[in-house]
Amino acid sequence: MQNSKGAAPTVKLNSGFDMPVLGLGTWTLRGKVAEDAVYVAIKNGYRLIDTAKYYDNEEAVGRGIRRAIDEGLVKREDLFVTSKLVPWSNSLDEDIDDSLERLGLEYIDLMLLHQHGSDAEDKAVYKAMERAVKAKKIRSIGISNYYTEKTAKRFFADFEIKPAVVQNENHVFYQNTEFKEYAKRYGAVVESYYPLGGRGHTEDVLGNKVVAKIAKAHRKSAAQVVLRWHVQSGYIAIPGSKNPDHIAENISIFDFELTDEEMKQIAALDTGHRYENW
Repeated sequence: MQNSKGAAPTVKLNSGFDMPVLGLGTWTLRGKVAEDAVYVAIKNGYRLIDTAKYYDNEEAVGRGIRRAIDEGLVKREDLFVTSKLVPWSNSLDEDIDDSLERLGLEYIDLMLLHQHGSDAEDKAVYKAMERAVKAKKIRSIGISNYYTEKTAKRFFADFEIKPAVVQNENHVFYQNTEFKEYAKRYGAVVESYYPLGGRGHTEDVLGNKVVAKIAKAHRKSAAQVVLRWHVQSGYIAIPGSKNPDHIAENISIFDFELTDEEMKQIAALDTGHRYENW
């Protein structure tokens, strides 16, 4: 890892670009709430912002980004913006242009195939993203909600541009380390959405006794310990929040390290159970 201009260090993707290891997820945020959350996040040192066409918040996310840029907090090149394409579309090239327009950006740092479609639909999306890379509209591409070598291998084997990132549900109860190691063979990084457990399950993760004990030892919050575990394990994490205090807290994880024993204790929490079934 190397230091970025933001609060989080970065990792080098197989596309050659640097990606921060922690960012803001915006799945549940809409309108002014989303705009303000993005602005507050950037003000607190976030440089990775995650959105998607399906979230119906690209315009609001773009407003938050432009507000931060207009105020001189960052330059566009300091930021790493992710969006996603759904597979059920007949106008994929236009969808990419529409995302750029809604975000108010000249390029998107990372575009992901959001979830499974048919084989033909997935291929069409991926080919469209490859075209957009060659047109310099997108810098890196990847996939989301592909959890096994069996489902993901065609993207690594059959296309000219390999996925740089695979964004999946990951948390202490669903660590999926085998897939992370598979992706690593191709230089791909696994990015964790729902790193704190996700909708309705955050308390399960943050209320865990093992996590609480480690948090007490470091004088950190449970959320900070869990996010530290993610990045120390080699994941990228994108916790979502609209709360300014939580946004600031979530990125304040780079002034401590978990011990090998603490990492083992958290690894032992893995049940192989994920909450969503995308």
